[in-house]
Amino acid sequence: MTDSAPPAAAIPAGGTFRNSGLGPLTVVPAGHWTTTGAGRTGVFDRDSTAISRTEYGDLELTTLVRFGGPDGTSGAGSVLLRASADTADGYAVNLDPNLRTVRLFRKDGGATTVLADVPLLVRAGTTLPLRIRARGSRIEVFVDGLPTIDVTDPRHARGRIGLNVFGGRAAYQDTYVRAL
Repeated sequence: MTDSAPPAAAIPAGGTFRNSGLGPLTVVPAGHWTTTGAGRTGVFDRDSTAISRTEYGDLELTTLVRFGGPDGTSGAGSVLLRASADTADGYAVNLDPNLRTVRLFRKDGGATTVLADVPLLVRAGTTLPLRIRARGSRIEVFVDGLPTIDVTDPRHARGRIGLNVFGGRAAYQDTYVRAL
């Protein structure tokens, strides 16, 4: 046993976004999205989503999510699933360090309904593994390997995947989507 600290986690090489199943991403409605060492990174003072053109019904998505930046900025973000091209419809798994929650929203024509709201210590500057499984009307969310949300909602059966930032900076790395 030693008293030395463990080595720092390796940061991906600058400009690398490891992913599969997303296809090209389009930014709606605005915002600044780049590929950094932390992955696909969005910075915006309001809502900005990088949305895929690929559509899924039943799916499993895994990603590493990191909020905030080296300059101390914060931010929140969501992974959209079964979303429309304009993001007005679909589901959003939201992680918010400011509210310390993970939530599942349903969006219908831009109106938002909270389907689940679970307290969770989400900190800016840390990376969280996120896994989402949607099969039929069941949506399951796992944060850091732990089951966090399990909801049944039949409204949206198919749509696009989106990576979202709200009020700051959010980065997504190792983002993999597969049809079930």
